[in-house]
Amino acid sequence: MYYIIYYMALFKRKQNGDGFIKSRYKLGLALSGGGTRGFAHIGVLRAFEQSRIKFDCVAGTSAGSIVGAMYAAGITCEQMLEEAKTLRRKDIVNSKLVLRSESANVEAIADRLLSGKSFNELNMPFCAVAVDISSGREVVLNEGSVARAVSASCAVPMLFKPVELDGMLLVDGGLLNNMPADVCRQMGADIVIGVDLNHNRGSGTKSKKLKDTLVATWNITTKSTMYKGLLNSDLVIEPELSEYKNTSLDNIDQMVEEGYRSAMEKMSEIRELLLIR
Repeated sequence: MYYIIYYMALFKRKQNGDGFIKSRYKLGLALSGGGTRGFAHIGVLRAFEQSRIKFDCVAGTSAGSIVGAMYAAGITCEQMLEEAKTLRRKDIVNSKLVLRSESANVEAIADRLLSGKSFNELNMPFCAVAVDISSGREVVLNEGSVARAVSASCAVPMLFKPVELDGMLLVDGGLLNNMPADVCRQMGADIVIGVDLNHNRGSGTKSKKLKDTLVATWNITTKSTMYKGLLNSDLVIEPELSEYKNTSLDNIDQMVEEGYRSAMEKMSEIRELLLIR
């Protein structure tokens, strides 16, 4: 009896009218970048939805910013998946040489999905992370057009042109902060769940081929973009996505399923972390 009284007083568990269970603690979700591997985020969110766990705030980088924005706007996982399957490469990349495509393409897609919402029209606090290439500084976006912020967070250097915003030239936030759990902390989250789409990065290569060496160099370098995210996450979900290209629109269902599987695999740990039974 003492344990029950103590448990109820300490954690004050409640069930909302929509059926979702929340603890007394503010729960944050940090979604990493990862190109088209970002479809796995949909599966992760589906696992939380089925487990009746709702987040209080979300921060995302690159692909994570797109899914995070849709989640914050109240778009369901099924709607996200349905929209994902309508995407074509030409909708995103319009340069014949692939390089330097218009970031406006991503903005247009996001604007359609989000119905032109601004940050203050979202259902929950959301931040997108970008980098000002002119100053080299990380920029946290949480005002104005959500679609514009998402396009900036996704503007991979060389692949997309930088997004001009308030005198800054913004590019992919993954250059400095690929899983913005620290941003969730800044938003007031007591507990942060991170989702890392590329946890195998930095494994190196034994190949002496130039291309393999360059790719390995890039992967090793990007390990440093995860430090803040790992330090500020209470738990990290790590889908196994190495067999899927981060530039391909194929295998969407498989990546979603892997995201779901990896989240459900850790759901007992997450429930213990939140002290939800």
